[in-house]
Amino acid sequence: MASASVVLFTSKTLKNGEHPIMVRIIKDRKTKYISVGHSCSPELWDFKKEVPKRKHPLFTELCVLIDFKKAEANKALLKIENENISFSSQDVKAKLVKQVLKFSVFDFLDQIIKEQKEAGKIGNSRVYYDLRRVLKLYMGDKKLAFTDIKKSYLTKFEQHLKSEGLNPNTMSVYFRTLRATINKAIDQEILGKGENPFIEYSISHLKNETEKRAISKEDIRKIENIETLFNSQLSHAQDFFMFSYYSSGTNFKDVALLKWKNLKIIQEDIIMEYVRSKTGKKMTIKLPPKAVEIINKYKSLTYGTENYIFPFLDKNTHIKPMTIANRLKKTQRMVNLKLKELCVLAEIDASLNISTYVARHSFATALKKSNVTTAIISEMMGHKSEAITQIYLDSFDDSVKYEASLNL
Repeated sequence: MASASVVLFTSKTLKNGEHPIMVRIIKDRKTKYISVGHSCSPELWDFKKEVPKRKHPLFTELCVLIDFKKAEANKALLKIENENISFSSQDVKAKLVKQVLKFSVFDFLDQIIKEQKEAGKIGNSRVYYDLRRVLKLYMGDKKLAFTDIKKSYLTKFEQHLKSEGLNPNTMSVYFRTLRATINKAIDQEILGKGENPFIEYSISHLKNETEKRAISKEDIRKIENIETLFNSQLSHAQDFFMFSYYSSGTNFKDVALLKWKNLKIIQEDIIMEYVRSKTGKKMTIKLPPKAVEIINKYKSLTYGTENYIFPFLDKNTHIKPMTIANRLKKTQRMVNLKLKELCVLAEIDASLNISTYVARHSFATALKKSNVTTAIISEMMGHKSEAITQIYLDSFDDSVKYEASLNL
């Protein structure tokens, strides 16, 4: 006789410090577990009743889910026993995954979003939130289980997004996030490895070549030479852009998060040390004189080891990850608007669409045109591979290519 129950699986600890809630299947003294897609901390779990404690913020919702899972699991076990007298716990597990535990993709995405926020990964949580939003718009009131996502489903979803006018790069983000969600479901044994729809469906055709966003050294100098009022929004945008360009293309978020303690004086050099928010890689950069000149302007405003160098964040106000993320989003929007004003003042072609990303791209392209190897540029930018760096490198002007051909 096989049995199924729901337990808190304390043998596994998730990144948020909680343990997964699992369906436990016992057959012939062998035990198998299947995640129900939610987790709980030991302090909020009643181990005698195998339910969350009443003080759990989702007590009612989780109790309803647990009762449903137990009822459906035992119902499926009874049906399987009637149809097949001899079967293993692994057979039960496989059948339950397919027949009973058709876990809602939306519930699973809610769990991922919650975990990402708790880990302070607000940007990642928004990526999964966007995926949930577009899937919900596509499905309407219909339910979506992981077992519903087949190659045919992905093909139809792609066609739907195309009909909505989405460009390939945006679609690629949604599909890569969905693929990551499927992989997480496989890791938690909600779905079998052989049921991964991305084995048959490739997303490589969705991604266009990334738009080149570098501008010339001449245009960089025009932006640099504009006279702005210190500590105004226009000067903040100008200082960020030029500091990013001179500090190996440091991106907006990492510049905004820089504190004075990230700077060290070694002999006569200023060394900037920080951890890239996107990759977690530790960066060590010797700042050139023009970068040092920019940050020195802010010593009179924000100096203090725990203070932010640039006046985009306030250490006393912006404390929680969500508060910081919201502030950075608004500030980056402001900087982008002011960069467009700078372009008008510098008489730079408006079609170039200058934004915070352009400084990083321009840094990479300027070095490449100075015959610096891609390997060195990749290291300076903190990329995991040269292939990523190549995305940033602008195409050379036809005149440069012609001059190179003369060396043949």
